[in-house]
Amino acid sequence: MSAPVSQQSRFGGARPAAVSMVSGGAVVAVLTMANASWEVVAIIVLVTLVVSLILGLVKIVVPDESEHKRDLVLEYFRYRERQAKQRERRAELRKRRRRQRKGVDLQEQRNRATGDDHPLP
Repeated sequence: MSAPVSQQSRFGGARPAAVSMVSGGAVVAVLTMANASWEVVAIIVLVTLVVSLILGLVKIVVPDESEHKRDLVLEYFRYRERQAKQRERRAELRKRRRRQRKGVDLQEQRNRATGDDHPLP
């Protein structure tokens, strides 16, 4: 088991959401000094809030222990591999069905009498 990495060493004691809020506040201050329209400032504030909320949720949902993070990432990749295999199987089944339909159509054309151009009722 590997030792968990502390959050303080990566972010200098600040949490990711706090870093996002501070940087968003700095951007809003710069936009206000540059006489940006209120729509632009409002959009920046909303984006900052959304990013802060997402970072906070990720912090809650993703475990802190690195071993658990590794297991979570490995399980995600296994899931993606299963989904890719299922997509390949479905595509192969579609190809087989198309070939079967074409085979039936060709057989019907062979069974028709020569010179009989009108479709069957």
